Formats: sequence, structure tokens, C-alpha cells
Amino acid sequence: MTGEGRLQGIFRALLESAPDAMVIVDMAGEIVLVNAQTEKVFGYRREELLGRGVEMLVPERFREHHSALRAGYAAAPHTRSMGAGFELYGRRSDGGEFPVEISLSPLETEDGTLVSSAIRDITERKRAERDASHYIAIVRSSHDAIIGKDLKWTVTSWNHGAERLFGYAEAEILGRSVSVLAPPERDDDLLDILRRVQSGEHIDEFETVGVRRDGTQVDLSMTVSPIRLPEGTIIGASTIARDITIRRRYQEQLVFFAEHDLLTGTRNRRRFERDLSEQIARARRYGEQAALLSIDVDGFKEINDAHGHKAGDKVLRQIGVVLKQRLRDADIVARIGGDEFMALLPYADASQARAVSESLREAIYKTKIELDDGTKLSLTVSVGTTLIDAQTDSSDAALVEADRAMYQDKARRARPQQDPPR
Repeated sequence: MTGEGRLQGIFRALLESAPDAMVIVDMAGEIVLVNAQTEKVFGYRREELLGRGVEMLVPERFREHHSALRAGYAAAPHTRSMGAGFELYGRRSDGGEFPVEISLSPLETEDGTLVSSAIRDITERKRAERDASHYIAIVRSSHDAIIGKDLKWTVTSWNHGAERLFGYAEAEILGRSVSVLAPPERDDDLLDILRRVQSGEHIDEFETVGVRRDGTQVDLSMTVSPIRLPEGTIIGASTIARDITIRRRYQEQLVFFAEHDLLTGTRNRRRFERDLSEQIARARRYGEQAALLSIDVDGFKEINDAHGHKAGDKVLRQIGVVLKQRLRDADIVARIGGDEFMALLPYADASQARAVSESLREAIYKTKIELDDGTKLSLTVSVGTTLIDAQTDSSDAALVEADRAMYQDKARRARPQQDPPR
């Protein structure tokens, strides 16, 4: 084989091994040579292409324009790099269109100038660009705060939702530590999240507290995901943060309604029995003593009968106010039912329980309740006490004992010549 033959063989081998579709045409636009990738990309067999006009590979709507461009190129052949600013499309044998990039190079031969076209199908790249553009649009317009951070916890991206939530413009926060968005007492949360992200963990709906630019705090639910390079290396974290202040307040209200008497604002029976059970458990484990008071309004039925249930409700509300005002913050007050209240006094002994009982009697007696009709009521209450200690059997037993003591007190107070408390 001559040197020229070897060169032709090398040329053909290079042409066939090229990753792009290679289409070589003469100056009249007739296809003179194609490679295997051309058959794969366009769906034609090689023999279907050779000798045909190159416009068959161009969508019909572009053919006239393409012919004019080809004629202009033939007048001044030059090398044009891949994707030089044109929006180009190819046409497959089935009529389907797809986006392409094309580079052109003139080839000087004995038979004249030929044009080599390297054609690359960029469908996947265009799809990825559209997806990325769509994703960016979603991120920027999302109502949720979407924040990117590197592994030093430096903010690298910041959307409009983050600006609305935290009050920082993008230019103000990029390059700063995300710790400015958390109160100092939450630093441990950030360190824990960083450690978990570095280990590849996805953190879903982590509830915490954030700090806005003006210093106010906001309840947050955060989802944090690692950001990885294609080979899997973790280089940062993406956080989606949502303001849950209203939701949390609503949840707190639901909990309050479930555990409190809505008329008086004191604990309800269900929650108080739980508090009492917990106190008994502490008494058994740690020897922590407490006192339990049962408080009943004297003559409450007569008040309802004489003045109506609206007046009765007003009496109960006022009793609840007095009890909460006169007892310690650590003491627990509950309306058990009807006109019966309970109070749990942690760490109180018998003498303290008696002193508190007398103080409550006096405070309630001195409270004058004015009804809508101008009537002013003076109230008295009966109070029974029992102690909670390591020997207390159960919450039910403690409640029964406190009630028994209360009824004994009520019976004593109902005897003739019994003076009211002073």
C-alpha cells in the first residue's frame, strides 16, 4: 500500500471513530462521505445519504435558509467552531427534529474544496439546561427559604423566599456564616446538623428557631440535604426552611384546649390526673413530698338556682383567678368538675398545706363578685388536704382521700354557730 493509501486508511479510521456525526459535502452541497455515527444519529443507512443533498438532514422549515447560508459559506470557506451562536436543528429519517451543534472545516482536495461537518446531538444537554432553568425558576420563586451552604456553613445561594423569611437581601448574606440566622443558644443544633450532613444524612422537617435581620425570632421547620459532586463527594448542604410560627401556635392552642378547662383556664381533670401520677412517681423514687388540696365552693347550687348559670360561671372563673394568684408558680390548679377544684403543692408538708388552705379560704371570702343585676356575692369554700409521699397508693386513692377531707371540712363548717372565716 502506498503512503497515500495509508493516509486515506488512517483518515477513514479517524472518521469512523469520531464521536460526532461526520458529514462531508462538496461545494454544491452533495454528501460525499459519512461515518457510522451519522447513521446512528440521523437514522439513515449510509447508501441512502451518499450523493444526496445535505438539506435532507435539515428540517423542511429551515431548508431554504440553510441553502442560502451554505452558498455564503461556499463563497468564503472558513473554519467555524462547534455551536458558534446558531440555534440549529437536524432531521432524522422518521421526520423527528433534534437540536444540534455543528462545526465546519474546509478540506482542500485534488477534486476541489470539500466541507467537513461535525454534527453533535445536544438533545440531552438542552433537556438538562431546561431542567436546570426550570429548577432555578422554582427555587427563586419558592415561598419557602432555600439556602445553599458549603461545609464551612458559609451561605452560597439565597432565594427570594429566604429574603422574605429572614429579611436579608442576597448581596447582604452571601459569603456570611449561616450562624447569623440562629440564636446563640442554638449553636449546638447547627453543629449537629453539620455533622449529620457530612455523614451523608438527609434531615427531614427538623424544627428549630431562626433569627431575622431585625432580631426577631421565628419558628422554623427545616429539611437539610447534602450537596454532592457527580462522583458523590459532599461539598455542602441545601436547606429548605419554612415559617411554622402560626402552625406551632395553633398546635400549642390545641394542646392547651386538650389539657385545660376552658371556663377557668386551669388544668382539666385528665391533665391533672397525669400531673398527680407523675408527682406520686417522684415521691416513690425520690421521696419528694407534696400536698393535695380539694376545694369546693359552698352553696354553689343555690347560686345557680337563684341567679342562673351565667352567674355560676362567673363565680367559677373568679375562683380560678384567685387560686392561680394566691398559689406559687410551681403549684398546679385544676377544675375537676362542677364547682370542685384541686391544687397540687410540690414539696409542701402538712403545716404548709394547712396554711395554704386557710390563706385560700380567706382570699376567696374577701373576694366580692358583682353580678349583672348588681348583686354582690361573698363566697366560702371547703378545703380538704392530704399528703403525697412514698406510701401513697395511687392517684385515685389520693383524690378520694382529699375529697373525704374536704367533705369533713364542709360538714364542720355547716354546723350551727359556725362563724365565717376572718
